[in-house]
Amino acid sequence: MYSHRFRYRSRIRQTVLCLATAGLLTTTARAEVELAPHAGFRMGGDVEIRESGSDLTTELSFKDSESFGIVLNVDLDEAGKQMELYFARQETTARADVLLTPGTFAVDLTIYQLQFGGLYFPGGRTTGGFVSGVVGVTRLDPKSSGLDEHHRASISLGGGYKLALTESLLARFDLRGIYTALDSGGSVFCDGGCTVRFDSSGFFQAEISAGLALRF
Repeated sequence: MYSHRFRYRSRIRQTVLCLATAGLLTTTARAEVELAPHAGFRMGGDVEIRESGSDLTTELSFKDSESFGIVLNVDLDEAGKQMELYFARQETTARADVLLTPGTFAVDLTIYQLQFGGLYFPGGRTTGGFVSGVVGVTRLDPKSSGLDEHHRASISLGGGYKLALTESLLARFDLRGIYTALDSGGSVFCDGGCTVRFDSSGFFQAEISAGLALRF
């Protein structure tokens, strides 16, 4: 009798273990993460600046140029919602009508964004149209040695569309508006003394991009 009960309980344990293993494998195999490299074009970025000791303001303008980056999305339990980690960089040139550094009116720089937020799909799925919102930090990194880099808070709002090509591959299209906050009165770039300062609370850029998203 004891031997019979022992074998019966062992079979139950094996059955439960098999079901649990199958459930774990099913959960692991289910697509929950998307990784999407993207390329785009970024426009805008005019900032008001002022020379020290002057009441006149002028504009510091970023050249429109290509942008590149990567987006990580993770499905949430609630249908139609994803977490998002967004990283992008833009190689551009900042130009003004005043000397930014001795002898030059332009500075080459790289703009980085690292932001976190989410996506919402009105249709309740993870394909089709969506709206996005992420917040984080923007880094302005001048290429010339001796110039200071700047880190500022930023936010991106936008929308786009995800088109399923296969079960694990999607085409993604985005339109983003990126706002970077600035400290009015803060230095623009320094090279042997700061002679130009921000006279604006921030600047806005628009980015259109496309990429392929891999689900796994």
